[in-house]
Amino acid sequence: MYLWHDGQVVKEEDVRISPFDHGYLYGMGIFETFRTYAGHPFLFDDHIKRLQMSCAAIGIVIPYTRDELLVAIETLYRAHATTDLYIRLNVSAGPRDIGLSVERYDAPTVVIYARPIGARQPTERALETVRLPRSTPETAYRLKSHHYMNNLVAKRQLFNPEAEGLFLTKEGFICEGITSNIFWRYGEKWYTPSLETGALNGITRQFLMEQLMVEERLALLPQLMEADEILYTNSVQEAVAVSSLDGRTFPGQSGSGYQRVRQLFDEAVETRWSRREKR
Repeated sequence: MYLWHDGQVVKEEDVRISPFDHGYLYGMGIFETFRTYAGHPFLFDDHIKRLQMSCAAIGIVIPYTRDELLVAIETLYRAHATTDLYIRLNVSAGPRDIGLSVERYDAPTVVIYARPIGARQPTERALETVRLPRSTPETAYRLKSHHYMNNLVAKRQLFNPEAEGLFLTKEGFICEGITSNIFWRYGEKWYTPSLETGALNGITRQFLMEQLMVEERLALLPQLMEADEILYTNSVQEAVAVSSLDGRTFPGQSGSGYQRVRQLFDEAVETRWSRREKR
């Protein structure tokens, strides 16, 4: 596998990262995941804007511009010589002495991971409530940071390893999936958990909320069970239809709401790469 590491495309076995990197020692790091279509990263500007805001929130100075990062991804695409790629753009704080630091990080480690990804296709999956409550954000709002222990432990609790896990808050409110944001439909109206729950404001979540009439709300599990339809979103899978929740059957791919959402993505992939960027 080829990676982009601090300005160079290299093979994975040639990458060297300091054991004193505070991303490794203290979890000080931010990342974004997305995929390419015909070589171009979908909603790229939205991901870069969130990456920049998140790094600023924890005192990391990104040493590369938006255009330099786009060129890096295009270079990786050519190196892999494949149809399309899954991309993880990772910014780790960089090396510093052991101990908690209050100074900003001016020399972070930037790695772009890439691997071939399959063609787009409709997908459905079971949704399963996990027993572990969703942890509260490390800052005033949820960052897409290196702190993923809560997610990893929750995934190990799944009875069905192929299911997506559903987090509730300690108060019992619906929060988000282990790897996704949750949406549900009553009639013509869509809902998603309020960010007050500590859910990540996902880029695909934001995209879908612009396309549909969606209301944020605090909701309990019985309310989700009464929905006509459920789906979840992330930047790699787009939208996934829920076929069941804790054994209760839902429409899955046959749901009219999911089919409409698929159509929205079909149109966006063909005509619009980003909310700010035209092909």
